[in-house]
Amino acid sequence: MEIGVNILGLEAHFDGKIRPVLDFAARADQVGVDLICTGDHIGFNGDAHAERVDEHGFAFPLDHPWYEPISLLSSIAAVTERSRLGVSVLIATVRPPALLAKQVATLDALSDGRVTMGFGVGWQEAEYTATNMPFDARFGRMEETVEACRELWTQAPANFQGRDFSFENYHSIPLSTQDRVPVLFGFAPSQRNFDRIARVADGWTVNPTDLPTFTDSVALLRTTFEAHGRDPQSVRIQVSAGPVRRDSGTIDLAATAEKAHDWSDRGASVVVFRPAVFDCAAEELPELLEWMISVKEM
Repeated sequence: MEIGVNILGLEAHFDGKIRPVLDFAARADQVGVDLICTGDHIGFNGDAHAERVDEHGFAFPLDHPWYEPISLLSSIAAVTERSRLGVSVLIATVRPPALLAKQVATLDALSDGRVTMGFGVGWQEAEYTATNMPFDARFGRMEETVEACRELWTQAPANFQGRDFSFENYHSIPLSTQDRVPVLFGFAPSQRNFDRIARVADGWTVNPTDLPTFTDSVALLRTTFEAHGRDPQSVRIQVSAGPVRRDSGTIDLAATAEKAHDWSDRGASVVVFRPAVFDCAAEELPELLEWMISVKEM
């Protein structure tokens, strides 16, 4: 089992300052965390945000700072050496493929080939409107986005002809350091979405709302990979595990570790913890990191 750390929101432990989060990431890298990741939103329409909070329990207030993830991870690349770097779900389809490919290839170069990206399409039409990208048909456009990025990551000159994007004799340097940048899709579990993953991606980053059907979904995803001529055991599956709380509301770390191992036993490649929701003070974060690493050895 691999252990990941999601740094989203961690600046709140340091009076809103982001620099100590980089120090935390460096320490996580040193103690053996396998993946350091963050989240993504470009912005919010106020009414859409309020609706998301009311209807889906969206946990982030409107004034929560969403640092641009590739920029933030580039800073983290400079202070780490071994942990893989990624976004739990980057809203890829609000970014033109030529720009997205350049950002990811640059991060891969800065990190010496340590990038693993989670891509999704988001839920908020306002982000598409603000970036002048079409909201309709975004799921299908995700496949084309990844195909275009893979061409740009590996070929110079690159040539691509798609429904929405095309380029010819196009040079985008640097290429990715890795031969194949791992891309996971943050889609709901369905045959149609798993076919999309098997065609162009490398795995699945799981929305917490989809965990109740996790075991069956993993079996379906692996079967789908096999049907597409790909090794079913090569699928990378990323699960975010929140802390288990007692009836009193306090966190039960032993039960949380047991849950993490249960996800691993059922097919998760990496279990990701988000320290910001573990009810600890800034000075307790090193101890929490040590606990996270100990989970691998339990």
